[in-house]
Amino acid sequence: MRHPPPSQKSKRPELVVLAIFIVVGLGAWAVWVHRWKAQAAQRDEMFALYATASGGDRASVRRLAEYPSPEATQLIQKLAQDQGAFPEGRLEAISVLRANPSVDSKTLAPLLWIDQPFIIRRAAAAVFKQRGCDERCISSTLTALRAIWAGQPTSEMQATALIPSPTSHAQDNLVYFHRQTEEDYFVLLNSNACLTRKTLQNDYAADSEFGDKIRNKLGSC
Repeated sequence: MRHPPPSQKSKRPELVVLAIFIVVGLGAWAVWVHRWKAQAAQRDEMFALYATASGGDRASVRRLAEYPSPEATQLIQKLAQDQGAFPEGRLEAISVLRANPSVDSKTLAPLLWIDQPFIIRRAAAAVFKQRGCDERCISSTLTALRAIWAGQPTSEMQATALIPSPTSHAQDNLVYFHRQTEEDYFVLLNSNACLTRKTLQNDYAADSEFGDKIRNKLGSC
């Protein structure tokens, strides 16, 4: 019986190891490709939901919130801030974020600004009334209130100004929006009166008139 030369015997284990390496490598590559395709498909689904949500479809926002992905949360945050989106979708996005305690206030604080529609400002204020008004919230509220008192137009004032002959009902709405906005702002400021006073001292020392008007409506610290 003929036996293979010693050199051939020594190569057999190397060939087996090489074969195993190739099989494992191909398997890992196949798994990676499968996961990549699945992630790409999921991403496409999320962007499709964002598109319909920005068109005002509340159900799409809720479906987007069901994805266990940080990217889904980022899209909902983007929707809440998207001034080109329909209000219904933005309101639902704010509602979803309200239920998520991990969402940073930097996402919602800018929604208190007066260039936001009244219903968006109110929704954002409602979140901070529930969570508490932190430093970003206080700062944004003071900035917005100062702008209103300085005569800068709110979003609804700008919209009404585009109407050739606004009705008395439209004017009444403006009065209501203005009064309610101020009430919302002062609820937020009074929810953290100590921080409000500190912010006034640090950021508005040069504007004593504004600071005094705010302090006169603040509770004790």
